[in-house]
Amino acid sequence: MSIENIEIQIAKQTVELLKQYAAAKTQEEKDSLLSQIRSANLGVHIVLTKRNYDPLDLAAKIDKAIQLDQYRPKNMSILQLAISDDLDHVGGDFNTFDMKLSQMIKNKEEPEKIRDRFIGGTANIYVLAKQFSADWIRRLKEHKELADAARNAKEDTAVDAYNDLFKALARDFCEEYNCHIRAKVITDWATSDVKPKNGWDNTSGYHQPAHGLDLPKNISEEEKTKILEEFHKNPIEYPGAYRESLVRINITNVRNKHPEPVDFFYNMISIFAHEMHHALDYAHPREGALGPQIARADSKTYTSPTESVDAYRASATEISSHEIQHQLFDQLKSMGF
Repeated sequence: MSIENIEIQIAKQTVELLKQYAAAKTQEEKDSLLSQIRSANLGVHIVLTKRNYDPLDLAAKIDKAIQLDQYRPKNMSILQLAISDDLDHVGGDFNTFDMKLSQMIKNKEEPEKIRDRFIGGTANIYVLAKQFSADWIRRLKEHKELADAARNAKEDTAVDAYNDLFKALARDFCEEYNCHIRAKVITDWATSDVKPKNGWDNTSGYHQPAHGLDLPKNISEEEKTKILEEFHKNPIEYPGAYRESLVRINITNVRNKHPEPVDFFYNMISIFAHEMHHALDYAHPREGALGPQIARADSKTYTSPTESVDAYRASATEISSHEIQHQLFDQLKSMGF
């Protein structure tokens, strides 16, 4: 199944509307097209009406930004790239960088002020959440038999059914994003191999950052042990090590909070997606709504809900994952998947 790029579609639609707006002869036509532009892309409407951009010039800039999409970090919207001073100088991959945010971190300003600064750099969250939700539904359709088996599983077979589904979804996700994620359904945190810190007993999902290492083939057990001993001393710096994520979904907690069968299925899927996008933010932040600079800053100011619920909810990665979770749940429910 082909991957539909929602943001590109919106951008192309906006380009056509801008061209029509520029060619409109009457005020009535202009007003109608301006209303359509506002509905299609509020940011473009603001730039056009508040910053007095020429519509044809703006259309040309957006069109050029579309052509450069392969280089764009996804936390930057197409519009932001289009009106950037760097548009004519993009020739390869790049990341967004906020000098003021850098100074705030260097000066160790209040975490609340740093989180407030994230807002401008993560403005693309809502469009990306639509895209990611559509992508998860695409993957679910590609594994319809496994999805149906999970949805219809009895309580005593549900763990195995969801593990089979999540294994397939995680494999597809990691093939698309070149990441390493080990996902597993568990029944309680007490006996889980991976568990939230600080007593998050009621949490439904958890992502633990880690590092992995592929061992050479055809070596002895003694050599494997020696390599792993050295690796575990400093996994971040060990040659060949890569970022790996451990994702766990507590099926008991999900069922207790969402006992109705259909909502239970939708929540299992959307909570799984929530944690998978924490993993993406960790492994490849330029592919998500954060970008590397904000991802690093966010990791330094991240606060667990047991310490402060407000600070936890203000985390950039939590805002992103919760938006994806909510949009996916709503899409699944609206289409009756």
